[in-house]
Amino acid sequence: MFNNERGDSLLEVVISTVIMGIIGVLMVSSIAVAKPFANKMSLVGQTVQNLNSLAESINLQPFTACDASNPEPYSVAIPASNSSTAPIGFAITTEELAPIMVSTDFKTYPYLAQLNVQRASSPVTWSVAPALPVGITLNPSTGTISGSTTQPVTNIYTFTADDGSNKTIKSLPLTSALVMVTLNNGVAWVPCESTQSSHISSVTSDGTNAVYTFSGPQVNIGSAVTIWGSSNPEFDGTMLPVSDSTLTTFSIPSSALGTSTGGSVSLSSVANVQQVLVSTVVSGSPLHKVITKAMP
Repeated sequence: MFNNERGDSLLEVVISTVIMGIIGVLMVSSIAVAKPFANKMSLVGQTVQNLNSLAESINLQPFTACDASNPEPYSVAIPASNSSTAPIGFAITTEELAPIMVSTDFKTYPYLAQLNVQRASSPVTWSVAPALPVGITLNPSTGTISGSTTQPVTNIYTFTADDGSNKTIKSLPLTSALVMVTLNNGVAWVPCESTQSSHISSVTSDGTNAVYTFSGPQVNIGSAVTIWGSSNPEFDGTMLPVSDSTLTTFSIPSSALGTSTGGSVSLSSVANVQQVLVSTVVSGSPLHKVITKAMP
């Protein structure tokens, strides 16, 4: 009887050990799975926050006309911040990195961010893993992140600061955003850099209206036009309302007198209304915000 009880006890110990081992393996596996998931959710949250901040900053700016030579007229810089609560000892104090604005074929956005440390005993050497996007570099001596890139990025980067005696590391999310300002051409919303331009052959102004003779797409009454290159000082790139039009002419109110030749005109059915698209990508999924801007 004693031997049976002892055998049962040993069996219970073995079973308990196996169960605890399985639980331990499951817990380790759960932690291993949970950490990347938590990192991903943190990255998504940071990306959404940056996207909302960019959209709000553009929304608060006054309406500014855009054209093919200036397709994105709004300021999009968002400064990063440092820790409000100083850590103990040698540590990286940078809390966040401003998002990278993705450059396009029509506009380059230079990026600049500064990593900071506290209580370094000697000059610091910086490094980062994984590699930053193509075109963006980390200066190993100054901790400055700079450059420009056409590559969207949503990733967590681990930065290391080494002062020769100690090392400190910090993981920071780095996201990107693309801003595109669009105008309505009467059919669809198209990027400012893709708006149509036509050639002006002459303009005559009687002090009440200016009549332009042009070649190009139809200009509709109630549209707005932006005119460049005319020798008439009244027409300097300001958006102007069309009061009358034919297939080859259009008229705008004008107090100027005289005639001029040459120049170009940007045509848009709703040039005084814009849609600003702020977009990014997280794990292959697009996120975007649309802001409607109208001339006062």
